[in-house]
Amino acid sequence: MKARLRESWQQLSRRDRQLCGALAAFLLVVFCGYGLWLPAQQRLETAHALFLKNVALADEAQRARPASAAQDPDQPFASRLSESAADSGLSVEQFELEAGVVRITLSGDAVAVLGWLDRIERQGARFESLSLEKRDTSLQARLQINHPT
Repeated sequence: MKARLRESWQQLSRRDRQLCGALAAFLLVVFCGYGLWLPAQQRLETAHALFLKNVALADEAQRARPASAAQDPDQPFASRLSESAADSGLSVEQFELEAGVVRITLSGDAVAVLGWLDRIERQGARFESLSLEKRDTSLQARLQINHPT
């Protein structure tokens, strides 16, 4: 069988053999495209759709979080700061209280950190010092706050 096939191949003109080779190369590219590239594209589209679904679920979960309970005016200022940071989804890394001055180091999503800073300033906190530093995908804030009067 191989001998007959080889003999038939040899009997073809050089031009016909080149055309058959070109056709074989073209078909190989087409089959590789359908066999490798298209399934990879489909997996990519599936992963993208799953990512979008997870982002939507995360947004929904964020909106569904219970609002902070009304702040107790009798609650110490430092406790209110700590609780509001936790309620905002921030990680408090350091918390010191000395003679009416609170030193805090916290980190979290940049939008959450900036929103928290805005909220506590509106509630009467006075920043003595504030430094912000980007850490990978989060924002770290170091601040010193005077107790509001």
